[in-house]
Amino acid sequence: MLVEAFAYIADLLLFYLDRQANETYLPTATERQNLINLCKLIGYRPSGAQAAQADITVSIKEACDTDVTLPAGAQLETASGVIFETKEDAVIPARELSVVVGAIEGETLDNVIGVSDGTASQSFYLPEAGIIEVKEISIGDYIWTEVESLADYSSVDRVYTADLDAWGRVRINFGDGRNGQVPAKNQNINAVYRIGGGLAGNVAPNTITSTRDIASDEYGNRVSINVTNTDWASGGSEAESAESIKLWAPRYFKTQNRCVTQGDYEAYAMAYESSETGTIAKAHAVVRERSGEANFIRLYVLTYGNTEGTVALAPNTLKAALLEYLNDYKMLTDWLEIEDGSWRSVDFKGTITISAGIKSTVVLDAVTAALKTLLSVETRDMGEYLRISDVYAAIDNIEGVVHVELETPLSTISVDENELLILGDIDFSFKVQGAGMSGTNF
Repeated sequence: MLVEAFAYIADLLLFYLDRQANETYLPTATERQNLINLCKLIGYRPSGAQAAQADITVSIKEACDTDVTLPAGAQLETASGVIFETKEDAVIPARELSVVVGAIEGETLDNVIGVSDGTASQSFYLPEAGIIEVKEISIGDYIWTEVESLADYSSVDRVYTADLDAWGRVRINFGDGRNGQVPAKNQNINAVYRIGGGLAGNVAPNTITSTRDIASDEYGNRVSINVTNTDWASGGSEAESAESIKLWAPRYFKTQNRCVTQGDYEAYAMAYESSETGTIAKAHAVVRERSGEANFIRLYVLTYGNTEGTVALAPNTLKAALLEYLNDYKMLTDWLEIEDGSWRSVDFKGTITISAGIKSTVVLDAVTAALKTLLSVETRDMGEYLRISDVYAAIDNIEGVVHVELETPLSTISVDENELLILGDIDFSFKVQGAGMSGTNF
């Protein structure tokens, strides 16, 4: 009994030692917080959840003699409770009936997150999880500035850092009096921030239909308005996946704060994020022309689609913001242009023979998961073709699969340099292995 107890304890300790060793390296780490900590060492910031954006039509039934204004920050809502806020004032000009205004998913909150005790290196957590943006930190009469690192600042600089953890919480960190100023004792730390984000914000057309705020004319009279989104809201995405972090963090580190190669442009595009314009789901750089004086580079981009595993065209505002961002890192002789990428759905149909005693529903779930991994938006590149042998290998490796015969696709799928393959419909019939391999259809 003592020997068995010792063996159990030793085995358990060795298991945890192996886990701890795995968590110290980026390729083998599995805990999200450990991935975030490892990325800090190389200057890469994994993206948190991003908010969807939509164009909202604000209208009135009868024209007024003066302008009618719905103020910036007005909260709009879907029947399911998804909140959007207008980006700017929506002004319906006099004698007109409607105007279109941009809106972003999420809710702005304003809270006191703590009181300074005057000591060095204070930290305060924002009270809610699911933070998508820290808009302002103020102490007394001063607004403090967010920076990437306190190490580059002196004792008189009013700066702070904001760290997003694995659970969507944000910690605000202040200086120690040597690198960054220490907040004065007994001063309230006030934070204005936004919560929300994720795929839930990619709502369907004509679903944002109510407003929590009041529109008024130039005399302050209340005016009844209607709101709606005529198109899908887009750009909402979940926090960056572990697979994406492991893929893009090393690529970003290799750039060393400049864009020289095509891969550098792709890595910086993928690292770009903005609460105002959105994020990039896929990027692919192509050298369109080389000359003695300049390189002409075309960067194809896509943003996240309305549902998981899909993509969409990036709005012009996102492409313009990305171009401005990349211009700070590109080589002086590079000429950069940003264009829309494209995508194509790949449907899978065929017959799978399974072992006796294996449920077809279990195999179908495993096949679906394998194909999702094979055609994952996070890891598949634009311009990457799909080998038919990879499809067979992914299905053949599933437990219980004896044989697979595909009707669609029948051969390797080639793509254009700006094209991304995504998962389409899955339609498989099943046979159970039996005498003479005749089987039974399901």
